[in-house]
Amino acid sequence: MQIDQNENNRIKWYRDPSITGLTGMLAAVLILGVGCAAGGRPPVPPVGKVPLPSYHEGTTYVYDNGSWETVQTVGPEKVTWRNNRGNDSSGSPDFTYRRVTWETRTRSGTRRFHELRDWAGNPSAATLWPLAPGKMARYTELGRWKDVDNREHTYEAQWRLEVSGQERISVKAGEFDTWKIIGRRFSPGGAFTSSRLREKRIWYYAPALEHYVKEERHYLGRRPDRSIELLAVIPAIDGMNANARATLNANFQKALEKQPSGAALGWNRAELGLSGTTTPKATFKLASGEYCRQYVQRLDWSGDEQTFFGLACRTGIGRWEIPRR
Repeated sequence: MQIDQNENNRIKWYRDPSITGLTGMLAAVLILGVGCAAGGRPPVPPVGKVPLPSYHEGTTYVYDNGSWETVQTVGPEKVTWRNNRGNDSSGSPDFTYRRVTWETRTRSGTRRFHELRDWAGNPSAATLWPLAPGKMARYTELGRWKDVDNREHTYEAQWRLEVSGQERISVKAGEFDTWKIIGRRFSPGGAFTSSRLREKRIWYYAPALEHYVKEERHYLGRRPDRSIELLAVIPAIDGMNANARATLNANFQKALEKQPSGAALGWNRAELGLSGTTTPKATFKLASGEYCRQYVQRLDWSGDEQTFFGLACRTGIGRWEIPRR
């Protein structure tokens, strides 16, 4: 494996020890050769309005806690997901709204949303999309769910959302220009402005991915705060035959094993209308001695070009895999 020695920086990276391919708590990661090839850096998000995210069936989003979820179906107003536990959920492509149907191992529920009105009876904006600097929205959430004993529960909450600004951040999948979105959940009852704050969520939305690359949840209560970062986006391969999948995987393995940071390795199956590249972007040596690399993967399905960002780690048998449960 070729490792660049352009610059050395130290960061700390802590991971869940249950994640496949990584053992124990990792820290003191050494970055070797952070590459910036032309065309590899995500574009700066426009100052104007940013459209609603667009998802593709079969695409999988992997997070740094090892969890992941795959897009099952895509409609004009609803996206259906399945996570690593086999649980299904569905909701708007507007991720600032929680899923309208959801399930876990012991619970399942539904949600409805209603617009709010001001003192004059005029409806307030109920969505931030298309995103624009300083834009605000608010709505009421009504939920109904059943526990493991099939007992039904209901709740009500009020949400206030705002586009806070733009920020460039680094996550496991790479470095991205993002829009910072803040959502605040208030208890029901009384005037909206005087309701009790229960939760604050922050999303960092990257237009280059049409998905958020980081989500923070801050709870005003006994629940611990949570934060997840995007680790990788995996393309859908269900539409590819076995030969195309083998070519794609061979390109991925060879690029991460042999290519220096910033150097793209291409592949082409013209008879299938498929082509693409894999470009390693940075190499990490973990405290355990294992290597991980950030990469950018570009695929072209008969003119439909898509870009995927991620991080993969080298196993003991020399294969590069995306760590997930």
